[in-house]
Amino acid sequence: MEDWRELLPTAYLLTGSDAGARDLLVRALARGPRVEDLVRVHLRRRLARDTTIAGTSGDPWWLSAEDLATAGRTAAALDGLSRTERTAAVLRWHDGLLADRVAALVPGVDLSTLPDRLGIPEADLPRRLEGLAALADLRDLSDDDVARGVREVRGRRRSRALLAVGAVAVLGAGAVWLPGALPTAPPSAAATTTEAGPQAPESGPARGALADDEDFVAGLRVQLDPGPEDGRLLYADDVGGLRWALIIRPYGDGVTATWFFGPEGAQPADMAQTSDVYSGVRPAAWSLAASTGGRSAVLVVARPGDEVELSRGVVVAADGTPGRDFAPVDLEDGVAAVPLDAVPTGAPVQYRLTRDDGPRATGTPSVAVNSNSTATATPPPARSGTNPVDPGAYDQAVARITGPTGLDAADLDVTVLGSGTFPAPGGTTARAVTVAAVLPGGAVVTSTALSADDGGADVCGVETHPAGTDPAALTVATRCASYAGDSSTFGVTVVVVAPPGVAVTLNSAAGGDPVTPELTDGWGYALTDLTQFAADGVTGQVSRAGDGPFDTP
Repeated sequence: MEDWRELLPTAYLLTGSDAGARDLLVRALARGPRVEDLVRVHLRRRLARDTTIAGTSGDPWWLSAEDLATAGRTAAALDGLSRTERTAAVLRWHDGLLADRVAALVPGVDLSTLPDRLGIPEADLPRRLEGLAALADLRDLSDDDVARGVREVRGRRRSRALLAVGAVAVLGAGAVWLPGALPTAPPSAAATTTEAGPQAPESGPARGALADDEDFVAGLRVQLDPGPEDGRLLYADDVGGLRWALIIRPYGDGVTATWFFGPEGAQPADMAQTSDVYSGVRPAAWSLAASTGGRSAVLVVARPGDEVELSRGVVVAADGTPGRDFAPVDLEDGVAAVPLDAVPTGAPVQYRLTRDDGPRATGTPSVAVNSNSTATATPPPARSGTNPVDPGAYDQAVARITGPTGLDAADLDVTVLGSGTFPAPGGTTARAVTVAAVLPGGAVVTSTALSADDGGADVCGVETHPAGTDPAALTVATRCASYAGDSSTFGVTVVVVAPPGVAVTLNSAAGGDPVTPELTDGWGYALTDLTQFAADGVTGQVSRAGDGPFDTP
């Protein structure tokens, strides 16, 4: 595990914090000890927004005040870049990779424009990034710590198949899902003074009708590791059709929030359990959207006196514009429990909190589903390309629509616009599926996903269209990026689906020579990273993951 000391500063620059760097480090080392593995894991992680670096480090006593000020300016400049652009800048000017290698790892980024956008001369970038990377804290990490963290990641990967059947599927928003994999960086004064927004409700007595049930609370503590006396109960009650309990415990300079949930009346040993780690910054309120025993609900534990509004999912207007509608909810002693109609996969729910007439804070509950169901819908036949339609890619494409909106797939009119295969890196084959779903309000959402030979599936891109759009007439071009199973190679393919007989050309905003993909029954692909298309004179943008209407900027 000697390579980790070379990778950790890069991980710090990519993620923006010591906690994030340690999490990324062990995930990447579980695949391999190279910077390519680090980049692959980082770019494929489901982050709620591009990470930032400013103000998130520990107490860097080993740097001078002047060096700290310079590092702060560098961090602020990097914060203005997208995640892919920052990754390219770090690889080129911190890790010293050649431009063509950076382009292979992070396609579509124009390196020549980055120094001007950062406001830092290119000749100074290596020194400036090295100074910022010096903030990465190595003080309490050892080879044994890292090796243990990697073993934990690999063990969790091996258990994924078991978790999919009769277990708890955790789909949290912005949480670190490896508590204990690596020790957190030592606490610092900076970490406790840079919290933004209202603080989470950690003071006062435990709330809920079950908080005084000594046997029940003792049963919860027995389920915790390391010991029955560990942790502080914040809430326990039967509300919203479910039984809930919340215990928080110290974790480095932050806390671990452990949720228990189950059917009303469930005993602690029969309740599902999930944990979130909060390092430094706390949420505005503790919140969980959960489903078990055929019931779904969201619980928000705020402070008494807070006002809370809830959005059940993204709403796409008739003109194709996505947005959210928030409605006030009733609270009792600062707690709101709202039943949900559908299993809350995809984290569609958001809350908006107002405290003491101050500015509003918006948060996304963690999501946990305890279900034994493994049923998969049979995909309908494809309009363009080949049949049968790959069920894994189809499920992923539909889930990228139902997840943010909170809609049930059964309530959607889904058309498979196209289906086919293309060569993926490492000599493998990827199967792509493009769907169009008519939402209850009439708007149309298109989504493309791929399924790889190793069983993995990923979303390529999502777009919205106004009500009245005819799915049968739609042409969709989507950028699909994939890695070889051993992380050795990376490839970008533009998948095109069109009504049979329609000719499509690909190009970029800068012009140049167009590429005409060969379409078979209206489906085809091109090994390119072009950004625009034209179909029978109608132009459009190539959609891509991260730039869609449901993606947080």
